[in-house]
Amino acid sequence: MKSLFFFFALALPAPAAAGADEAARAAAVLAAPEPRGAEALFDREFFSRISLEELNALFRDLYRERGAVTATLLVSSEPRGGHYFYDTAGGWRLPVAVSLNPRGGKIKGFFLGPAYRKSAALAAARDRLAALPGRKGLLARRLGKTPETLEALNEEEYFSVGAVSDLYLLGALLRSGTPWRKVFRLPAGGGPSPRGRLSAWPAGSPLTAQALAARMISGGDRAAGDALIDGLGRRRIEALLPALGHGAPERLRPFLKTSEALQLRSGTEAALEYLNLPPGRRYAFLGALAAAPPAAAPAPRSSLGVNKIGWQASPADLCRLMDYFLAGADERALAILALNPGRPAAAENFAYAGHKSGSGPGALAAAWLLQDKKGRWTCLAAAWNGGAADSDAGEFSGVLAAALAALAAAD
Repeated sequence: MKSLFFFFALALPAPAAAGADEAARAAAVLAAPEPRGAEALFDREFFSRISLEELNALFRDLYRERGAVTATLLVSSEPRGGHYFYDTAGGWRLPVAVSLNPRGGKIKGFFLGPAYRKSAALAAARDRLAALPGRKGLLARRLGKTPETLEALNEEEYFSVGAVSDLYLLGALLRSGTPWRKVFRLPAGGGPSPRGRLSAWPAGSPLTAQALAARMISGGDRAAGDALIDGLGRRRIEALLPALGHGAPERLRPFLKTSEALQLRSGTEAALEYLNLPPGRRYAFLGALAAAPPAAAPAPRSSLGVNKIGWQASPADLCRLMDYFLAGADERALAILALNPGRPAAAENFAYAGHKSGSGPGALAAAWLLQDKKGRWTCLAAAWNGGAADSDAGEFSGVLAAALAALAAAD
């Protein structure tokens, strides 16, 4: 099949991204035995370079040689257009670019590049996750100068990610320019103690930013994360979230400490009161909660408010954050990320494996920054909410293991 390249540069204002997305999906339908409707989708200027008959023949050839387009994946948005991948029923992937005429919104430029074989193993891992109950999302994305979406499932949707949110604290340390040697003091305990050895240390114990970050990322010490929130300042962390790639930072405001999330989830009354408050008034509520006497019994593990109380991010957000770490090239940050690769196979099959995962009642999530043996950098991020009990963690882990193996074996 011939490549199609008719693309025109436009120095004009950008439209809503949805316009190009819809146009790309509509053009995908033309890959059929008898394409219909191209004349209503493409601009007249486009047809000054190619006839309707020639365009239909190209889409007909695409269908015959590669199969119908089964998915349109967004790679990146640009002014009045976007870059995409078409995945076909025959197991092929084609790069696509679309440009719209601002007058009328029709396609003025269209690029359909050479097809190449998708990773069947990576697609199978995605399908395995998609078959699980509840809400789930995944993104495997090549990073660097030529980013590329390798596989995706609900990658822009938001999920409870638990301890994976600690990556934003590591990012805030970098973005704020906090020296690694800066000393923080452990806060006094209040409310339920978060998991981690530091929760048993005396209040006021000194630790450097590097020591806290290492304990938080590698050992899952949520008390270390709470100390960083106190030391950096909650509002300061929240102000840095857009620069760290989070697409909806309001979902992380207030940026909760683990001790606060545990306290809220341990009592329905407190949780409902918190959720019914306007976002701006939740900060004062958390202050009052911290001053309240601790409960006599430890907080139970509960999925109460799993998608409303805690930390939310999308797989796409997490890959943007991993790209931030890669671009920053901070040796200590990358070393901290790699202290716990998550799975032995990740350490064995990749030249570099940075990782953070989170688990809890009703919510599982994980994210990796990977460099393969060919030097290519990739992000893998996934989440599963609403269908996961503790006994289901093995199924989620199996999906991730399959995805990692597919990425390690990719051509």
